[in-house]
Amino acid sequence: MIDVEANTEALRELRRARRHNRLSEVHWIDALYRVYMVGLATVIFIMFAASQLPEDRLGDADALNFANEAPMWLGLGFAIAVGVGLRSGGRGGPLVLEAPVVMHELMAPVSRAEVVRRPAIKQLRFLGFAGAVAGAIIGLVASRRLPVNPAAAIACGAGAFGLVGILASATAMFTSGRRIRWWPANTIAFVLVAWSALDVIGKRTTSPFTMMADMAFWPITFRVTGLVGLVIVPAIAFLGLARIGEISIEHALRRAGLVAQLRFAVTLQDVRTVVLLRRQLSQENARLKPWIRIGRAKRKTFVPPVWKRDWQSYLRFPLPRLIRMVLLAAIAGLSLGLVWRGTIPAIIIAALALYLAAYDASEPTAQEVDHPTRWESYPEAPGAFLLRHLAAAFTIMVLLCLVAGAASLVFVPFTVVWKLGLIIIVPAALASAASATISTAQGAPDVAALAGLGPDVMGWLMVARLVIPPAITVIALLPLLGAGSDAALPDTTKVGNSTVYALFAVGAAILYLRTRKPKHL
Repeated sequence: MIDVEANTEALRELRRARRHNRLSEVHWIDALYRVYMVGLATVIFIMFAASQLPEDRLGDADALNFANEAPMWLGLGFAIAVGVGLRSGGRGGPLVLEAPVVMHELMAPVSRAEVVRRPAIKQLRFLGFAGAVAGAIIGLVASRRLPVNPAAAIACGAGAFGLVGILASATAMFTSGRRIRWWPANTIAFVLVAWSALDVIGKRTTSPFTMMADMAFWPITFRVTGLVGLVIVPAIAFLGLARIGEISIEHALRRAGLVAQLRFAVTLQDVRTVVLLRRQLSQENARLKPWIRIGRAKRKTFVPPVWKRDWQSYLRFPLPRLIRMVLLAAIAGLSLGLVWRGTIPAIIIAALALYLAAYDASEPTAQEVDHPTRWESYPEAPGAFLLRHLAAAFTIMVLLCLVAGAASLVFVPFTVVWKLGLIIIVPAALASAASATISTAQGAPDVAALAGLGPDVMGWLMVARLVIPPAITVIALLPLLGAGSDAALPDTTKVGNSTVYALFAVGAAILYLRTRKPKHL
């Protein structure tokens, strides 16, 4: 008869030994340097974000009005976070166990719950801490404009966001432990997000996520509904941990292999491989049948073959990818609306959202990059062929910029949106498409060549590879800062003159793409 208690104690001793060996290999100077770099980056971000906010504080009446309307929007964000957790749980997440743990520990004569519970608690603790840090930063930045005690704003923001971080992970564990398939999990996620969206439209508080968001606004006005999170989160966390040992071994082994490859690709800054592995993790496959089938033309046309191939690729996009692109465009529009209201750092969020959406728009280019051996058969320069794909990506980004403009109407009057939109839509769409195409086409860095430049120069070049492409999109949106805040008379002349600098950046990006060669892809 197998002694389960002895095996459990052996498992604990094995983990203690592995942890001791892992920590013994980390020098305290290296650990201190990592903490120093993370802390320095955080302090710089907080100082920059705080310095960009207007110095004038809102009055008590304006702050109360803000506390009455903002929880619906924050609750919608909380619902999306939990929806992502449900989607992850329906596909075997959220835990990422190492392959040896899956093969040896989960299949050993030991309780699976004993094997999985500690990593699950560790993930809940980490996401709760990460959410609390993010909420504390937001509370600190917000306290510069709101008539509240900074300590109270930090504490309430950390509490609300920390609870949501735990809830998103616990919901995924609950879904995964009960083997709920992806389509019911996605359906529940859609219902929860739609419920919070109805709260935004109706300006009411019915969704539990809207109630949880009330906690973040306790320094302005106390609402007892904010206590809902203190009841729901522990209950869901308990239920998620109760049956976490029943996760699928097949899903766990698959995720272990993909995440190991994903971490290696991130280390090499191979963006294309990261995108492909992320799609495999989420089981996001192209449609077998296109949404609309493009038939052969009965007579000769002047439509370039590359253009037709690009749209055939877009028409096979799965529904989750299309929804993600629209949501990113909406986030960009809402962020630009906040920029017009005076929250200048939100322009970075808008640029990153458009940049990420452009990654999907540049998928046809990525398909060419995935097959570099075909380039030698093309009867033209490879850089010119890259630019042919840019036309379809630009068209897609124009459509997404229209979605962003529609979303910005939540904060910006229509007269301002259409006047500024006519000026900025082309530079923004072209810049985001070009920046995503550059990031896709540059491939993995040549580490051997960069190593000859020395570690200092190599480090800066690796950072430049990550920063420069999204910076092009940021430059394209910067002219909007000159529009002013007068809804009756936006400074369109200043915005139009500033777009010249954005076009220079876009022109440099296009020139860079024109000089690309297959050996660099």
